[in-house]
Amino acid sequence: MSTVDPLQKPKRQFLNLDSLVEFAVQVYDLPISRISIYRAVKSKSLPSFKANGRLLFRITDVERWIEGQGGNADGTGEKVED
Repeated sequence: MSTVDPLQKPKRQFLNLDSLVEFAVQVYDLPISRISIYRAVKSKSLPSFKANGRLLFRITDVERWIEGQGGNADGTGEKVED
């Protein structure tokens, strides 16, 4: 049986738009624009929902979306050559 520390902050499950941009850079070293995110939402390749007028994303959905893009979150699936 595991015990939960009542003072421990719960693990984050959702990201807003700005947090998603930061998350992609910090975790995946992937600079992504807000426009790319809006396009992915519009094309339904990135699941999202609205709460109180804010666009929210599940972290697991974001991870799946980034990994499914082949490291290129603009939706083309093509790697960018340096």
